[in-house]
Amino acid sequence: MIDIIGLILGFIGTIASLWYFWEKMFPMRRLSWRFTEKAAKRIARELTADNFSPTIIVGIGRGGAIMSALISGCLGHRPLIIIDRKYTWSEGDRLDDMIFSVAIPQNFLENVLIVAGEVHSGKTMQFYHEYFKKLGAKDIQRATLYYEKGAPLKVEYKGLESTKKNILMPWMFEKQYIRADRSPKLRI
Repeated sequence: MIDIIGLILGFIGTIASLWYFWEKMFPMRRLSWRFTEKAAKRIARELTADNFSPTIIVGIGRGGAIMSALISGCLGHRPLIIIDRKYTWSEGDRLDDMIFSVAIPQNFLENVLIVAGEVHSGKTMQFYHEYFKKLGAKDIQRATLYYEKGAPLKVEYKGLESTKKNILMPWMFEKQYIRADRSPKLRI
């Protein structure tokens, strides 16, 4: 009986060791909080070098909230608003919509900086770009921590540009993080 228990525990230990070494040799790319902080500082320096002084910074979603707050702090605490979106799925297509409309005084709409945590297709950022254009924003720039190469939307300020799809952002605490903007089929 003790021999069987020893064999089982040995087998479990071997599998755990192999899994540990696999994770160390082939890690899933994860961006650190330190990288995020450095990217926000670099984006703020680039904005200053380009002589773009945001009158309001708009963060989109969880990642946009974090990045926009960091960029705002680097620029001397610019006015900041965080908004999110909701997704409706219709025949496999994602339809973006606002949770609620935002009323912003016109003097804040001189130079708008829209910030997302990550840009894959750019649909959400484009949705808000069009929304702020309709509100009368004069100059709109975009920034993101992670930009997936090949995304059709032009983003002026990027923390990282890569083709990797499985990069975990610092706010994604687990590999099993599920993005709400994926179709129900892709979440499984």
